[in-house]
Amino acid sequence: MWLIKLFVTVAFIIVSCFMVFIFTPTKVLANETKENLRISTWYWLNSIEKEKWEQDFELIAKSGFTDLVLCWGLDGAGVATQKANTKFALDLCQKNNLKVYLFVWHPTHNSLPRQAEFQQVDSKGNLLFTFNLFHRKWRATIWKNYLQEVASTYHVHPAFAGYVFDDTFAIGPIGSFGGSEDNRGDFVSYSAYDKENFREWLKEKYQNLDKLNEVWKEKFEDWQKIEPPRVITEKNTSVWQDWTLARKSWLREWAEETVKFIREIDKNYAHEIYVEDLAQVLGLKGVNSLESFRPITLKDTFGLDFGDVTEPFDAVCGYTFFTWDSPEALDKAIVSTKEVLQATRKQVGNNKKIIHTFWASELDFNKPLPLKYPNAEQIASIAKLAISLGIMHVDYYGFRIGDWRVNEEEWIKLRPGTSEKYPITKPMKDRFLCDRLEVLKALSEIHQELKQPKQSEESEQPINKTLTTPVAPVLDQKLQENNF
Repeated sequence: MWLIKLFVTVAFIIVSCFMVFIFTPTKVLANETKENLRISTWYWLNSIEKEKWEQDFELIAKSGFTDLVLCWGLDGAGVATQKANTKFALDLCQKNNLKVYLFVWHPTHNSLPRQAEFQQVDSKGNLLFTFNLFHRKWRATIWKNYLQEVASTYHVHPAFAGYVFDDTFAIGPIGSFGGSEDNRGDFVSYSAYDKENFREWLKEKYQNLDKLNEVWKEKFEDWQKIEPPRVITEKNTSVWQDWTLARKSWLREWAEETVKFIREIDKNYAHEIYVEDLAQVLGLKGVNSLESFRPITLKDTFGLDFGDVTEPFDAVCGYTFFTWDSPEALDKAIVSTKEVLQATRKQVGNNKKIIHTFWASELDFNKPLPLKYPNAEQIASIAKLAISLGIMHVDYYGFRIGDWRVNEEEWIKLRPGTSEKYPITKPMKDRFLCDRLEVLKALSEIHQELKQPKQSEESEQPINKTLTTPVAPVLDQKLQENNF
């Protein structure tokens, strides 16, 4: 009898677990297998006429890329103003079996309407061109409406893969797009809204002024007399720690609401919400500041704790770039890449997807053309290193990129706007993969190798061997035509 009871109990448990598995919504995470390796590259749609997109996308697909990051250069909000053209680009990508991440955010390169009450203020009292991510009213109106408009427009498209937030935590210039950064304060969040928000945060933490005064070693008698600190000294450690923690909590609010706004419309977790910025967001190195007795990081500037603020997002990155002008350049790039990826993993935990975005070009724009470096072997070495460290999505910047170095007049003139016939951005000739077809030709076979499971010593051959895949004739023809 007891065996029957045991059998019934075990059967009940198994059936119950199965029912829970079937009916519980499951978040789709990256499947870390070789077969699902993603290799993507960035593409500025408005750096070329849309009649030429298709031949580019065909070449990108045949070169072994699986995904594209589609951008409207100079305006992250171009996905909202250029819907018809963006959908056309998605259709072309679908035709070439490419998945698409849409570039939806850049703190300065966006045309969303500015209002002084919603803009950042720095520690010197300057009104900055960037939005105050901490302002709840801005998030509940302009930010929410924009994100949900984008999600509503594209989430049903079969080629759509996700949303990209680029250079997410940049502070930006003073006043306008073309404003100066020379006299900018090193810390942000000093608007009237932020000051009151800080006082409320302190009230919640300390409950009364006596407790605050004890910790801060102050003698405040009125909460309204309290101001956020503007300098870091050896004596205000507790004060600065509270100021950092307050902004950290506000950043987390922004992150949670950002993801929430998108997911209210787009419930497909295969559509990744990807947040990235320069590797400096990891806080690995401090910089000197006239407003501090010690080196500072973005934790001081913005309250940024990268692991905490990125927790709500699906994928993250602190991206890297290099100069390639010395014999030891590759060695330095490998050391830097390993350091950044290991630090990122430590900060975001083992379960977070890391996309490794890196520059597949030369950072020094004074280098004479045509570029000799990076060559395909150097680019592939960075990708291979990332894969060896468990990264299953490597992302190259970029295939076709326009010039982002514009003044305010050019920025207004060259943004994509709303017309079907958009302005073409200033070119970056011979610097990215679209113009370096010999490099692209060599990369194409490397990509095929990277996506194949390692079955024999054949895959251990040098990565710059002669192409034998069908893509070679396509690239050879492009080289002969020299029309890119």
